[in-house]
Amino acid sequence: MKFNTPKFGPLSGVKVVFSAMEIAGPFSAQMLAEWGADVIWIENSKYPDTIRVQQNYKELSRRNLYALSLNIFSDEGKEIFYKLISECDVFIEASKGPAFAKKGITDEVLWQHNPKLVIAHLSGFGQYGDPEYTNLAAYNTIAQAFSGYLIQNGDQNQPMPAFPYTADYMCGMCVTSSVLAALYNAQRTGKGESIDVAMYEVMLRVGQYYMMDYLNGGEMCPRMIKGKDPLYAGCGLYTCKDGYIVFEIVGSYQVEEMFKLLGISDLYGGDDVPVGTQLISRKMKVNDKFEAALDKFFGERTIEESLKILADLKVAGAKVLEVSELQSNPQYIARDSFTTWKNEAGKEFKGPNVMPKFKNNPCVIWRPMPSYGEDTADIMAHLGYTNEQVQKLNDEKIIRVKK
Repeated sequence: MKFNTPKFGPLSGVKVVFSAMEIAGPFSAQMLAEWGADVIWIENSKYPDTIRVQQNYKELSRRNLYALSLNIFSDEGKEIFYKLISECDVFIEASKGPAFAKKGITDEVLWQHNPKLVIAHLSGFGQYGDPEYTNLAAYNTIAQAFSGYLIQNGDQNQPMPAFPYTADYMCGMCVTSSVLAALYNAQRTGKGESIDVAMYEVMLRVGQYYMMDYLNGGEMCPRMIKGKDPLYAGCGLYTCKDGYIVFEIVGSYQVEEMFKLLGISDLYGGDDVPVGTQLISRKMKVNDKFEAALDKFFGERTIEESLKILADLKVAGAKVLEVSELQSNPQYIARDSFTTWKNEAGKEFKGPNVMPKFKNNPCVIWRPMPSYGEDTADIMAHLGYTNEQVQKLNDEKIIRVKK
């Protein structure tokens, strides 16, 4: 299949099709498109992706894509879809469990049309399992709640989900990484792969750090206190005279020097905090006094003064930046962390640039979000459909051509 995608990025020449709405699945496809792949976004011909109601985010989330409006599950739609898949390397879909298989579009059917095809299924609870769960819808908060991740976040008063849409973005990245691993193997062996990404399992892995103590000792880590690490003192969020900073006192040198700076050296070097201590555990007797001293010390100083002191002690720290401060930050400027592009109407938008940075195969934003059905006619023509056939399919709502 030939597109007018410019040649750039490490995935130039890779062909991807995806059927997914909102954030998680499309985020994966967008990353592939920003890294140079030809990516076709399939929207239902009966209604557009609900992301289109977002005034600004939609322009960021669908850059570099081609738009095909198609009813995949109709008989005629399946025929079109199979022709499309036969020429592609990757298919990504996000739905309620095994929705595609229930409609007759199984992995085996897809491999009959393309044995090397990499298929990624993204759903809340996976392609198989307890029927009570596999067909349920899932969003960011559902995945966090079911995985044990949400209960670990928030503060001691109540749990809180992580935003904005943490599970969606984590799952999108998981799809991206697993697709690339499978694509490498498919190109090496000539045999495709089917990947089953369950959102709750991704978040289970994201929340694994504290969970291991419970699974292997029955002790669950408490939630944070005012933005501070629940396990270790001197780690987390602190208030200065003019805002917030974060820092991590980790390492024997930093611990000893911080005790000196705070004027509590008498609490260092005994049984509770022996020489060489690298972290101050919440279980240590000194915890409360250490935290109180830190709060008082930094609460009496500005952010600039505090960061200078931390740097002198080789303690990692940073100001908690407001979004309004990001664009003027010298690091953001030096790395071009933000960029601008124009949408189809010519309006300029500003947003995060492509990441990560590829040194030998740099990536670009070459196309704004396409309109609903933008490329349907061109893709259908490429697949061998005449103008008359395209018009008939459009009238039957099997496809939707841009007006």
